[in-house]
Amino acid sequence: MVIRTTLCRTIQRSRFVHNPHLDQYLPSLIAYYGASPSIVQKCRSSSTSINRPSLPTLLPQKRANEIRPGSPSQTTKSLPELLNGLEIDANNILRSSKIPDATNTLQALKTCQDIAEFLSEKAEDKAKIIGNNGSPTSNLLFLEEQRKRHRHSEVDTPSRVSSNKVSPSEHVSSIAFSIISNPNVFITQDLLSSYVKTQALLGRPESFPHVFDLYGSKPIPKPNTNPVEYSKQNPKKISAGIPFPIANEALAAAIRARDLSLCFDIVNRSVCTSAYRRSKLFRKALIPASAAALAPFAIYKLASELSIYQDTMDTVAATNLYFGGILAYVGFTATIGFVAITTANDQMDRITWAVGTPLRERWMREEERLLVDRIAGAWGFQERWRRGEEEGSDWEALREWTGMRGMILDQTELMDGMQ
Repeated sequence: MVIRTTLCRTIQRSRFVHNPHLDQYLPSLIAYYGASPSIVQKCRSSSTSINRPSLPTLLPQKRANEIRPGSPSQTTKSLPELLNGLEIDANNILRSSKIPDATNTLQALKTCQDIAEFLSEKAEDKAKIIGNNGSPTSNLLFLEEQRKRHRHSEVDTPSRVSSNKVSPSEHVSSIAFSIISNPNVFITQDLLSSYVKTQALLGRPESFPHVFDLYGSKPIPKPNTNPVEYSKQNPKKISAGIPFPIANEALAAAIRARDLSLCFDIVNRSVCTSAYRRSKLFRKALIPASAAALAPFAIYKLASELSIYQDTMDTVAATNLYFGGILAYVGFTATIGFVAITTANDQMDRITWAVGTPLRERWMREEERLLVDRIAGAWGFQERWRRGEEEGSDWEALREWTGMRGMILDQTELMDGMQ
Protein backbone atom coordinates (compact mmCIF):
# COMPACT_ATOMS: atom_id res chain seq x y z
CA MET A 1 0.00 0.00 0.00
CA VAL A 2 2.85 2.36 0.88
CA ILE A 3 4.60 1.54 -2.37
CA ARG A 4 1.47 2.27 -4.41
CA THR A 5 1.01 5.58 -2.59
CA THR A 6 4.59 6.60 -3.30
CA LEU A 7 4.21 5.58 -6.94
CA CYS A 8 1.00 7.58 -7.24
CA ARG A 9 2.72 10.72 -5.86
CA THR A 10 5.55 10.22 -8.35
CA ILE A 11 3.06 10.07 -11.22
CA GLN A 12 1.34 13.22 -9.98
CA ARG A 13 4.67 15.07 -9.69
CA SER A 14 5.59 14.12 -13.24
CA ARG A 15 2.66 16.18 -14.54
CA PHE A 16 4.12 19.43 -13.16
CA VAL A 17 7.89 18.98 -13.08
CA HIS A 18 9.64 18.01 -16.27
CA ASN A 19 12.48 15.71 -15.18
CA PRO A 20 14.15 13.61 -17.92
CA HIS A 21 15.31 10.94 -15.47
CA LEU A 22 11.84 10.62 -13.97
CA ASP A 23 10.22 10.33 -17.40
CA GLN A 24 12.75 7.67 -18.38
CA TYR A 25 12.33 5.31 -15.42
CA LEU A 26 8.65 5.88 -14.68
CA PRO A 27 7.37 3.13 -17.07
CA SER A 28 9.81 0.61 -15.56
CA LEU A 29 8.66 1.46 -12.05
CA ILE A 30 5.02 1.02 -13.02
CA ALA A 31 5.74 -2.37 -14.61
CA TYR A 32 7.95 -3.55 -11.69
CA TYR A 33 5.42 -2.74 -8.96
CA GLY A 34 2.54 -4.07 -11.01
CA ALA A 35 0.47 -0.97 -11.15
CA SER A 36 -2.53 -1.47 -13.34
CA PRO A 37 -3.49 1.04 -16.05
CA SER A 38 -6.58 2.00 -14.03
CA ILE A 39 -4.43 2.99 -11.05
CA VAL A 40 -2.14 5.05 -13.26
CA GLN A 41 -5.13 6.79 -14.86
CA LYS A 42 -6.65 7.43 -11.44
CA CYS A 43 -3.41 8.94 -10.14
CA ARG A 44 -3.06 11.15 -13.19
CA SER A 45 -6.68 12.35 -12.97
CA SER A 46 -6.44 13.03 -9.25
CA SER A 47 -3.45 15.29 -9.82
CA THR A 48 -5.72 17.94 -11.31
CA SER A 49 -7.26 18.52 -7.89
CA ILE A 50 -3.97 19.74 -6.45
CA ASN A 51 -4.18 23.41 -5.48
CA ARG A 52 -1.65 25.20 -7.65
CA PRO A 53 -0.95 28.88 -7.27
CA SER A 54 -2.35 30.92 -10.12
CA LEU A 55 -0.06 32.83 -12.44
CA PRO A 56 -0.89 36.33 -11.15
CA THR A 57 0.08 35.36 -7.61
CA LEU A 58 3.50 34.32 -8.84
CA LEU A 59 4.16 37.75 -10.31
CA PRO A 60 5.88 40.35 -8.11
CA GLN A 61 3.50 42.61 -6.27
CA LYS A 62 5.68 45.65 -6.85
CA ARG A 63 4.53 45.96 -10.45
CA ALA A 64 0.95 46.57 -9.36
CA ASN A 65 2.09 49.28 -6.96
CA GLU A 66 4.07 51.04 -9.67
CA ILE A 67 0.98 51.73 -11.79
CA ARG A 68 -0.23 55.24 -11.11
CA PRO A 69 -3.98 55.55 -10.48
CA GLY A 70 -5.79 56.95 -13.49
CA SER A 71 -3.04 56.08 -15.95
CA PRO A 72 -3.97 54.39 -19.23
CA SER A 73 -2.04 51.25 -18.21
CA GLN A 74 -4.44 50.70 -15.33
CA THR A 75 -7.58 50.77 -17.42
CA THR A 76 -8.95 48.02 -19.58
CA LYS A 77 -9.37 50.32 -22.57
CA SER A 78 -6.91 50.30 -25.40
CA LEU A 79 -5.03 53.39 -26.54
CA PRO A 80 -7.34 54.03 -29.55
CA GLU A 81 -10.38 53.87 -27.27
CA LEU A 82 -8.78 56.35 -24.86
CA LEU A 83 -7.99 58.70 -27.73
CA ASN A 84 -11.54 58.44 -29.06
CA GLY A 85 -12.94 59.25 -25.61
CA LEU A 86 -10.58 62.21 -25.30
CA GLU A 87 -11.64 63.42 -28.74
CA ILE A 88 -15.31 63.31 -27.73
CA ASP A 89 -14.61 65.33 -24.56
CA ALA A 90 -12.53 67.85 -26.51
CA ASN A 91 -15.21 68.29 -29.17
CA ASN A 92 -17.81 68.91 -26.46
CA ILE A 93 -15.65 71.74 -25.17
CA LEU A 94 -14.81 73.17 -28.59
CA ARG A 95 -18.34 73.02 -30.00
CA SER A 96 -20.03 74.47 -26.95
CA SER A 97 -21.51 77.94 -27.46
CA LYS A 98 -21.18 78.63 -23.72
CA ILE A 99 -18.21 78.93 -21.43
CA PRO A 100 -17.11 75.36 -20.63
CA ASP A 101 -16.83 74.27 -17.04
CA ALA A 102 -13.33 74.85 -15.67
CA THR A 103 -13.28 71.43 -14.01
CA ASN A 104 -14.14 69.62 -17.24
CA THR A 105 -11.54 71.59 -19.16
CA LEU A 106 -8.86 70.80 -16.60
CA GLN A 107 -9.86 67.14 -16.58
CA ALA A 108 -9.53 66.97 -20.37
CA LEU A 109 -6.02 68.40 -20.21
CA LYS A 110 -5.15 66.02 -17.36
CA THR A 111 -6.27 63.15 -19.58
CA CYS A 112 -3.98 64.44 -22.31
CA GLN A 113 -1.16 64.55 -19.76
CA ASP A 114 -1.85 60.96 -18.63
CA ILE A 115 -1.79 59.66 -22.20
CA ALA A 116 1.38 61.66 -22.87
CA GLU A 117 3.04 60.05 -19.85
CA PHE A 118 2.00 56.63 -21.13
CA LEU A 119 3.43 57.32 -24.60
CA SER A 120 6.60 58.73 -23.06
CA GLU A 121 7.09 55.62 -20.93
CA LYS A 122 6.66 53.41 -24.02
CA ALA A 123 9.24 55.47 -25.89
CA GLU A 124 11.69 55.23 -22.97
CA ASP A 125 11.23 51.45 -22.76
CA LYS A 126 11.84 51.18 -26.50
CA ALA A 127 14.98 53.30 -26.18
CA LYS A 128 16.30 51.09 -23.37
CA ILE A 129 15.67 47.92 -25.36
CA ILE A 130 17.36 49.33 -28.45
CA GLY A 131 20.23 50.70 -26.39
CA ASN A 132 20.88 47.37 -24.69
CA ASN A 133 20.23 44.92 -27.51
CA GLY A 134 20.10 46.95 -30.70
CA SER A 135 22.68 47.17 -33.43
CA PRO A 136 24.36 50.46 -34.41
CA THR A 137 22.01 50.73 -37.39
CA SER A 138 18.90 50.40 -35.24
CA ASN A 139 20.28 52.96 -32.81
CA LEU A 140 20.79 55.45 -35.63
CA LEU A 141 17.28 54.82 -36.92
CA PHE A 142 15.86 55.44 -33.45
CA LEU A 143 17.77 58.72 -33.14
CA GLU A 144 16.42 59.76 -36.53
CA GLU A 145 12.91 59.00 -35.33
CA GLN A 146 13.46 61.10 -32.22
CA ARG A 147 14.77 63.97 -34.34
CA LYS A 148 11.67 63.89 -36.51
CA ARG A 149 9.50 64.05 -33.40
CA HIS A 150 11.20 67.26 -32.28
CA ARG A 151 11.07 68.89 -35.71
CA HIS A 152 9.09 72.11 -35.95
CA SER A 153 5.47 71.70 -36.93
CA GLU A 154 3.13 74.49 -37.99
CA VAL A 155 0.75 75.47 -35.19
CA ASP A 156 -2.92 75.57 -36.18
CA THR A 157 -6.22 75.94 -34.38
CA PRO A 158 -8.63 73.29 -35.67
CA SER A 159 -12.27 73.62 -34.72
CA ARG A 160 -12.64 69.87 -34.53
CA VAL A 161 -9.83 67.45 -33.89
CA SER A 162 -9.48 64.20 -35.77
CA SER A 163 -7.17 61.25 -35.28
CA ASN A 164 -7.15 60.02 -38.91
CA LYS A 165 -3.68 59.34 -40.33
CA VAL A 166 -1.79 61.00 -37.47
CA SER A 167 0.36 59.53 -34.74
CA PRO A 168 -1.05 59.33 -31.19
CA SER A 169 1.41 61.92 -29.90
CA GLU A 170 0.49 64.36 -32.66
CA HIS A 171 -3.20 63.74 -32.04
CA VAL A 172 -2.92 64.40 -28.28
CA SER A 173 -0.80 67.50 -28.92
CA SER A 174 -3.42 68.85 -31.34
CA ILE A 175 -6.23 68.23 -28.86
CA ALA A 176 -4.37 69.98 -26.02
CA PHE A 177 -3.61 73.02 -28.18
CA SER A 178 -7.20 73.19 -29.46
CA ILE A 179 -8.53 73.22 -25.91
CA ILE A 180 -6.20 75.83 -24.48
CA SER A 181 -6.50 78.15 -27.51
CA ASN A 182 -10.29 77.99 -27.62
CA PRO A 183 -11.68 81.54 -27.17
CA ASN A 184 -14.22 80.35 -24.59
CA VAL A 185 -11.56 78.77 -22.35
CA PHE A 186 -9.99 81.01 -19.73
CA ILE A 187 -6.36 79.95 -19.24
CA THR A 188 -5.63 79.46 -15.56
CA GLN A 189 -2.28 78.59 -14.03
CA ASP A 190 -3.34 74.95 -13.60
CA LEU A 191 -4.37 74.69 -17.25
CA LEU A 192 -1.10 76.24 -18.39
CA SER A 193 0.95 73.90 -16.17
CA SER A 194 -0.87 70.80 -17.44
CA TYR A 195 -0.49 71.92 -21.06
CA VAL A 196 3.25 72.54 -20.70
CA LYS A 197 3.77 69.14 -19.07
CA THR A 198 1.78 67.41 -21.81
CA GLN A 199 3.67 69.00 -24.69
CA ALA A 200 7.00 68.48 -22.92
CA LEU A 201 6.30 64.76 -22.55
CA LEU A 202 5.28 64.54 -26.20
CA GLY A 203 8.40 66.41 -27.33
CA ARG A 204 6.41 69.19 -29.04
CA PRO A 205 7.36 72.52 -27.41
CA GLU A 206 6.89 74.66 -30.54
CA SER A 207 3.64 76.21 -29.32
CA PHE A 208 4.94 77.43 -25.94
CA PRO A 209 5.71 81.06 -26.95
CA HIS A 210 2.27 81.44 -28.54
CA VAL A 211 0.50 79.95 -25.52
CA PHE A 212 2.49 82.20 -23.17
CA ASP A 213 1.22 85.18 -25.15
CA LEU A 214 -2.34 83.87 -24.86
CA TYR A 215 -1.95 83.51 -21.09
CA GLY A 216 -1.43 87.25 -20.70
CA SER A 217 -3.36 88.76 -23.62
CA LYS A 218 -6.22 86.38 -24.44
CA PRO A 219 -9.65 88.09 -24.03
CA ILE A 220 -11.50 86.93 -20.92
CA PRO A 221 -14.97 85.45 -21.60
CA LYS A 222 -17.73 86.97 -19.49
CA PRO A 223 -19.91 84.46 -17.63
CA ASN A 224 -23.70 84.33 -18.07
CA THR A 225 -23.63 85.85 -21.55
CA ASN A 226 -25.19 84.33 -24.67
CA PRO A 227 -23.56 84.73 -27.11
CA VAL A 228 -20.36 84.87 -25.11
CA GLU A 229 -18.91 88.34 -24.65
CA TYR A 230 -15.27 89.06 -23.97
CA SER A 231 -13.37 91.64 -21.97
CA LYS A 232 -9.89 92.84 -22.86
CA GLN A 233 -7.10 91.58 -20.64
CA ASN A 234 -4.20 93.78 -19.57
CA PRO A 235 -0.99 91.92 -20.52
CA LYS A 236 1.02 93.92 -17.95
CA LYS A 237 -1.00 93.04 -14.86
CA ILE A 238 0.53 90.95 -12.10
CA SER A 239 -1.58 87.86 -12.74
CA ALA A 240 -0.47 87.77 -16.40
CA GLY A 241 3.10 86.84 -15.49
CA ILE A 242 4.25 83.31 -16.35
CA PRO A 243 5.25 81.42 -13.17
CA PHE A 244 8.95 80.63 -13.14
CA PRO A 245 8.56 76.82 -12.62
CA ILE A 246 6.41 76.64 -15.76
CA ALA A 247 8.89 78.71 -17.76
CA ASN A 248 11.73 76.53 -16.51
CA GLU A 249 9.94 73.34 -17.56
CA ALA A 250 9.12 74.79 -20.97
CA LEU A 251 12.76 75.76 -21.49
CA ALA A 252 13.88 72.24 -20.55
CA ALA A 253 11.60 70.82 -23.27
CA ALA A 254 13.02 73.26 -25.83
CA ILE A 255 16.57 72.31 -24.84
CA ARG A 256 15.75 68.63 -25.34
CA ALA A 257 14.45 69.57 -28.80
CA ARG A 258 17.79 71.32 -29.53
CA ASP A 259 16.03 74.42 -30.85
CA LEU A 260 18.00 77.54 -29.91
CA SER A 261 15.59 80.07 -31.41
CA LEU A 262 12.72 78.46 -29.51
CA CYS A 263 14.70 78.77 -26.29
CA PHE A 264 15.18 82.49 -26.94
CA ASP A 265 11.45 82.93 -27.60
CA ILE A 266 10.50 81.13 -24.37
CA VAL A 267 12.82 83.37 -22.34
CA ASN A 268 11.46 86.50 -24.02
CA ARG A 269 7.80 85.54 -23.54
CA SER A 270 8.12 84.41 -19.91
CA VAL A 271 10.63 86.09 -17.58
CA CYS A 272 11.33 89.17 -19.71
CA THR A 273 7.79 90.55 -19.72
CA SER A 274 6.57 93.48 -17.66
CA ALA A 275 3.95 91.27 -16.06
CA TYR A 276 6.56 88.88 -14.68
CA ARG A 277 8.67 91.71 -13.27
CA ARG A 278 5.65 93.25 -11.59
CA SER A 279 4.74 89.87 -10.21
CA LYS A 280 8.25 89.46 -8.80
CA LEU A 281 8.09 92.89 -7.20
CA PHE A 282 4.76 92.03 -5.62
CA ARG A 283 5.86 88.60 -4.37
CA LYS A 284 9.40 89.31 -3.17
CA ALA A 285 9.77 93.07 -2.69
CA LEU A 286 6.44 94.09 -1.19
CA ILE A 287 7.17 92.87 2.35
CA PRO A 288 10.75 94.26 2.54
CA ALA A 289 9.60 97.57 1.06
CA SER A 290 6.73 97.80 3.54
CA ALA A 291 9.14 97.03 6.39
CA ALA A 292 11.53 99.74 5.15
CA ALA A 293 8.66 102.24 4.97
CA LEU A 294 7.44 101.47 8.49
CA ALA A 295 10.93 101.22 10.01
CA PRO A 296 11.38 104.99 10.75
CA PHE A 297 8.11 105.13 12.71
CA ALA A 298 8.98 102.03 14.69
CA ILE A 299 12.49 103.35 15.35
CA TYR A 300 11.16 106.73 16.53
CA LYS A 301 8.77 105.00 18.91
CA LEU A 302 11.63 102.90 20.28
CA ALA A 303 13.87 105.97 20.63
CA SER A 304 11.19 107.88 22.56
CA GLU A 305 10.81 104.98 24.97
CA LEU A 306 14.58 104.69 25.50
CA SER A 307 14.94 108.41 26.20
CA ILE A 308 12.85 107.99 29.35
CA TYR A 309 15.48 105.75 30.98
CA GLN A 310 18.26 108.39 30.93
CA ASP A 311 18.80 111.64 32.84
CA THR A 312 21.94 113.07 31.25
CA MET A 313 20.22 115.21 28.64
CA ASP A 314 16.88 116.55 27.61
CA THR A 315 14.27 113.98 26.61
CA VAL A 316 13.77 115.49 23.15
CA ALA A 317 17.50 115.61 22.46
CA ALA A 318 17.93 112.02 23.63
CA THR A 319 15.07 110.90 21.42
CA ASN A 320 16.62 112.54 18.35
CA LEU A 321 20.01 111.08 19.19
CA TYR A 322 18.69 107.55 19.63
CA PHE A 323 16.53 107.87 16.53
CA GLY A 324 19.45 108.94 14.33
CA GLY A 325 21.76 106.23 15.64
CA ILE A 326 19.31 103.35 15.31
CA LEU A 327 18.10 104.52 11.91
CA ALA A 328 21.68 104.78 10.61
CA TYR A 329 22.51 101.29 11.89
CA VAL A 330 19.42 99.71 10.30
CA GLY A 331 19.91 101.60 7.04
CA PHE A 332 23.59 100.72 6.65
CA THR A 333 23.00 97.08 7.54
CA ALA A 334 20.14 96.78 5.05
CA THR A 335 22.25 98.43 2.33
CA ILE A 336 25.14 96.04 2.88
CA GLY A 337 22.72 93.09 2.79
CA PHE A 338 21.19 94.29 -0.49
CA VAL A 339 24.61 94.73 -2.08
CA ALA A 340 25.66 91.25 -0.91
CA ILE A 341 22.54 89.67 -2.39
CA THR A 342 22.71 91.44 -5.75
CA THR A 343 26.46 90.94 -6.27
CA ALA A 344 26.59 87.25 -5.33
CA ASN A 345 27.84 85.12 -8.23
CA ASP A 346 28.16 81.65 -6.68
CA GLN A 347 25.06 80.52 -8.60
CA MET A 348 26.48 81.69 -11.91
CA ASP A 349 28.03 79.08 -14.18
CA ARG A 350 28.74 80.47 -17.65
CA ILE A 351 26.62 83.63 -17.82
CA THR A 352 27.57 86.68 -15.73
CA TRP A 353 26.53 90.31 -15.70
CA ALA A 354 28.45 92.91 -17.62
CA VAL A 355 30.34 95.56 -15.70
CA GLY A 356 28.12 98.54 -14.95
CA THR A 357 24.81 96.70 -14.76
CA PRO A 358 22.75 98.35 -11.98
CA LEU A 359 22.21 96.25 -8.86
CA ARG A 360 18.44 96.63 -8.99
CA GLU A 361 18.45 95.34 -12.57
CA ARG A 362 20.59 92.37 -11.58
CA TRP A 363 18.11 91.40 -8.91
CA MET A 364 15.11 91.97 -11.17
CA ARG A 365 16.53 89.94 -14.07
CA GLU A 366 18.16 87.11 -12.13
CA GLU A 367 15.67 84.52 -13.43
CA GLU A 368 16.41 85.63 -16.98
CA ARG A 369 20.14 85.17 -16.40
CA LEU A 370 19.50 81.76 -14.84
CA LEU A 371 17.55 80.51 -17.87
CA VAL A 372 20.18 81.83 -20.27
CA ASP A 373 22.80 80.08 -18.15
CA ARG A 374 20.93 76.80 -18.65
CA ILE A 375 20.91 77.35 -22.41
CA ALA A 376 24.65 78.00 -22.44
CA GLY A 377 25.30 74.91 -20.35
CA ALA A 378 23.24 72.76 -22.71
CA TRP A 379 24.87 74.04 -25.92
CA GLY A 380 28.43 74.12 -24.63
CA PHE A 381 30.83 71.40 -23.59
CA GLN A 382 30.00 69.63 -20.34
CA GLU A 383 33.68 69.22 -19.40
CA ARG A 384 34.90 72.30 -17.57
CA TRP A 385 38.40 72.01 -19.02
CA ARG A 386 37.00 72.29 -22.57
CA ARG A 387 35.03 75.47 -21.96
CA GLY A 388 35.98 78.24 -24.32
CA GLU A 389 36.56 75.89 -27.25
CA GLU A 390 32.97 76.00 -28.53
CA GLU A 391 32.36 77.27 -32.04
CA GLY A 392 29.63 77.30 -34.64
CA SER A 393 26.74 79.49 -35.71
CA ASP A 394 24.53 78.61 -32.74
CA TRP A 395 27.26 79.40 -30.24
CA GLU A 396 28.06 82.73 -31.88
CA ALA A 397 24.35 83.59 -31.96
CA LEU A 398 24.11 82.80 -28.25
CA ARG A 399 27.14 84.95 -27.48
CA GLU A 400 25.72 87.89 -29.45
CA TRP A 401 22.25 87.49 -27.91
CA THR A 402 23.60 87.53 -24.36
CA GLY A 403 25.85 90.49 -25.12
CA MET A 404 22.91 92.60 -26.27
CA ARG A 405 21.21 91.89 -22.92
CA GLY A 406 24.03 93.09 -20.72
CA MET A 407 25.43 89.62 -20.02
CA ILE A 408 28.79 88.00 -20.69
CA LEU A 409 29.24 84.44 -21.90
CA ASP A 410 32.32 82.80 -20.36
CA GLN A 411 33.89 85.81 -18.70
CA THR A 412 37.63 85.25 -18.89
CA GLU A 413 38.42 86.33 -15.33
CA LEU A 414 36.02 83.75 -13.89
CA MET A 415 37.09 80.71 -15.95
CA ASP A 416 39.20 77.94 -14.45
CA GLY A 417 42.91 78.74 -14.52
CA MET A 418 42.35 82.40 -15.44
CA GLN A 419 42.17 83.92 -11.96
